[in-house]
Amino acid sequence: MTAGLLVVLAFSNGCLVRRRKIERPVRTHAGLLTASLEDLLTRLRNRYTSLQTLNATVDLEPSLISASKGEIADYKDVRGFILIRKPSWIRVIAQYPIVRGTAFDMVSDGRTFRLHLPAKNLFLTGPNQVDKPSSKKLENLRPQHLLEALLIQPPDSPSEQAILENWSDDGGASYLVHVIRRDAAGKLELARKVWFDRLTLEITRQQIFNAAGDPVTDARYAGWERRDGVLFPGHIVITRPKDGYELSVRFQKTQLNQPVAEDRFQLTEPEGVEVRKLGGGDGG
Repeated sequence: MTAGLLVVLAFSNGCLVRRRKIERPVRTHAGLLTASLEDLLTRLRNRYTSLQTLNATVDLEPSLISASKGEIADYKDVRGFILIRKPSWIRVIAQYPIVRGTAFDMVSDGRTFRLHLPAKNLFLTGPNQVDKPSSKKLENLRPQHLLEALLIQPPDSPSEQAILENWSDDGGASYLVHVIRRDAAGKLELARKVWFDRLTLEITRQQIFNAAGDPVTDARYAGWERRDGVLFPGHIVITRPKDGYELSVRFQKTQLNQPVAEDRFQLTEPEGVEVRKLGGGDGG
């Protein structure tokens, strides 16, 4: 059954806005593959350890989520560049089409982030983990969100453990690896879920949760193939419901496990830009 697609085009404040509603196709359960929890954890560990650095050219499509109407408004397609060096360095540069001016430039070392928005003459800095999202959705972009989606972590023993669920509905069948962790008080909480398609055993989805059990990241994956000997997705869609944005990433060119110098992750504020320092409870 072909997915139904409704596209409505409208102009809002001079910008082209596309709103869409997508139905999932019905899939059969024939030809399902079988795997144990340890089989799936081995796949996670192998993929995580096989990826050390990334230098990629991508097409980025940021979107704003309208929580009140359950709609997504796409407003810009940009060419982007992603640099990663494990364990925690990431830089993302996005350029507007045609003119190739910088839309945003952001970097994280795993603890703090720096984000430059030239069109707003704004430079944001602060910790990766903040509690109060900004009402200006683009200011909620964090390089760490993309890093967590790309580096799908296996359970970090002994603080984390995994359990397996065999799940199916009319849309298909999946194995779900639930990663459970203990907080500082010893209480169990859900850290993340990793979905494996039972037709291919490829990862199709990763959900990341906060301590309250709320989903903070919902990443979906497609187009897995081997690039430079590493199994890698061709397309990722990252939804951040609490931050009010979605980011689609299509990989055009990739260099995996090639040297990436540390100075390429340096981002300094330009002269004359407004610098805003965010704390743990402020902004984004």
